[in-house]
Amino acid sequence: MTLLRLFSVAVALVVVTGHGSVVRPLPRQAVDRDLAPWTGLAPEPLPPVSAPDFAGTWCPIAGGKDGKDKVGSLAQACFWFSNGCVIGCEACDGSTRGPEAGHVCNNTMQPTLCDPSKRTVNTGAECGSKDDIYYYTPWRAPGFAPLFDSCGMAGGRALGPGGHGAVYKNTSHAKQGDLGSAVLPAMEPQATWKAGETVEVSWALSANHGGGYQYRLCPADSALDEDCFMKTVLPFVGKQSFRWGGLNGTQIWFDGTYVSEGTKPAGSTWAMNPIPRNGEPKSTLDGRGFRPRCKEVPGCGDMAVESRCFCSGMWGPYDLEIIDYVKIPEHLPAGRYVLGWRWDCEESNQVWNSCSDVEILSK
Repeated sequence: MTLLRLFSVAVALVVVTGHGSVVRPLPRQAVDRDLAPWTGLAPEPLPPVSAPDFAGTWCPIAGGKDGKDKVGSLAQACFWFSNGCVIGCEACDGSTRGPEAGHVCNNTMQPTLCDPSKRTVNTGAECGSKDDIYYYTPWRAPGFAPLFDSCGMAGGRALGPGGHGAVYKNTSHAKQGDLGSAVLPAMEPQATWKAGETVEVSWALSANHGGGYQYRLCPADSALDEDCFMKTVLPFVGKQSFRWGGLNGTQIWFDGTYVSEGTKPAGSTWAMNPIPRNGEPKSTLDGRGFRPRCKEVPGCGDMAVESRCFCSGMWGPYDLEIIDYVKIPEHLPAGRYVLGWRWDCEESNQVWNSCSDVEILSK
């Protein structure tokens, strides 16, 4: 590693509390949804993930009366991920969050994504400069970072609870360090789609780590690994959308930002996370992110856990779904599949995953 890159790791770090997961179709990662406390409304304000007795392991979404209350029906779905994952490394270490992880292995890979219009944090930094502190994080080479499991690991690491949100409240269904592809039971199909049609999918943020994501399919009776999921990456179609307040809530559409060069699998398209994480000078160059995709509330407190922001900030917004439209391949054989979602972060060395059961009918 160059002295320039070594110098860049000397920055302040931020402790995070929550993460992200698919909302629709409901993912297997919501396995604890039938257990207290997630059967009820989420507390307000939300406790930090460091709260005693794992009181902070919530992944709230809009629901309840008129879609205005935050409900716990996702349970701990946003705590299935891989921690300490860096491009150019063979494996995740489970501990480092970044950018201190830039030198945890003999990184030889250079980022494939330097375009500031497609980066999500620290966008004012010149690519590869000492200010480019997120040089090795997963989003800087979409799809190339290693992970523990394509359906995530409970708590992001196997060595017990750790920092940077790498925790999981053990239940009768799952425990810290479990691999999603091994322990999460198959569900009845949460959506039924036809080959060749365009369908709606959505995900939600608890803590915003920038970066971007893609959706892919794997036959339900196959090994749920990257080799399988990478064979059927779903193309994005049309505009992206925000929806506040659940299925009957307020919705707007906008043009998404996509990356298809320097991605894995080659030529596959990834969508940039459309929620800007603005206003954090400790982890960005002058707090630079990107312009919100909706008309934001001035001074909404975008670094606050319970902010008044609509579509920007470090946390949530907790009543917001990020909606995409993807096309099912025309000649995909009918059968049961698992919809995989992979979110490669930029502000942290972390990869999130969700796996949802769906059924595909013939065209």
